[in-house]
Amino acid sequence: MAKTSATTGSLHGGMVRTALLLVGTTAIISALIVWSLRAFGMDSVPFAFVVVWLPMTWLGTVSHFVRLRLPRTCHTLRGFERDGRVYERLGVRLVKRLLRRGPFALFNPGLHLPVERTPESLMRVDDRMRGAEASHFILFVLTLALVAHAALRGWWLAAGMTLIFDVLVNGYPVMLQRYNRALLSIRFAWEPDQG
Repeated sequence: MAKTSATTGSLHGGMVRTALLLVGTTAIISALIVWSLRAFGMDSVPFAFVVVWLPMTWLGTVSHFVRLRLPRTCHTLRGFERDGRVYERLGVRLVKRLLRRGPFALFNPGLHLPVERTPESLMRVDDRMRGAEASHFILFVLTLALVAHAALRGWWLAAGMTLIFDVLVNGYPVMLQRYNRALLSIRFAWEPDQG
């Protein structure tokens, strides 16, 4: 009985810490976005960057505690994606090189190939790739709403720069995860659309 009570207390404590972290992170990111709006203005390049970067860092933090996934059909690789050439033509290999070196490599250490390439370890990497893909896809779509809002208001600089930052910060990572899952399929005879 005491062991069950201790386990329940530990679980409850973990949930409280997670909730506090999520609330705290959300409050800080929201405050920074409001501050940057006041400091730079809606129709500015710095705000366009902030409104893309900060939500990405927020969702990246949240995704450590909340499992984000798209419907299975969204994660399914299409025929034209399976050899990776379409993404290579769009410059994904350059993005991959940039993200593997320097400070960007710290953002997702779990997205590297495991040393031991067992079906279980490949499944874990595939699952992490799907999580990263889901996070960036959700933000990509939501940010397009901001781009549309700016365009409707006639804030062409804000619309254009927000779109460029959205493609760089969210669009390319989505393509990169799909490209990497296609490579898993080719190199390790891994079926990326299971589970």
